[in-house]
Amino acid sequence: MASRVFIRFAIPRDAERLVSEGILSGPPPPGHTWVDRARLWLAEQQGNRRLILIAEDDKGILGTVQVVFRLPEGYNDPETANGIDVAMMEMLRTRKGAPAQVAERLIDEIQQIARKRNIKTLTFCISMDQPRAIAQVKAWGFEEFRIMPEKRGMLAFFRKAVP
Repeated sequence: MASRVFIRFAIPRDAERLVSEGILSGPPPPGHTWVDRARLWLAEQQGNRRLILIAEDDKGILGTVQVVFRLPEGYNDPETANGIDVAMMEMLRTRKGAPAQVAERLIDEIQQIARKRNIKTLTFCISMDQPRAIAQVKAWGFEEFRIMPEKRGMLAFFRKAVP
């Protein structure tokens, strides 16, 4: 029998768990470890700039997603997050082998939160070298609105009206 999945807000001890349970993996962000970066996100959550959700069952963390209401200081892109009615979903990650429904539940929860906060548009950014992920984002109802070069390749930006 499958265990029940709970969606909750991230708490400080999740920084280490996200790494140890395999959610944040791969090359770390430049100048940081994954734990350091997760702690920065949690600080932004406390400052009401970002919200981090965790999907968890009785075996551990299954996935995470974040919504950025206001970009960090030094970044200004009102088309992706303006602090008023446009917010950006990012860092949608699931544990290897997690059911596909985990990502869908996290996205549904983000949309509910966005509605409550009067967010009209959710945006999402993904590397263009991930065709399966791009197809999934489109299946969730996001439409491409911008392509932009980055140091590591091309990024595609998607947006969706909050239902």
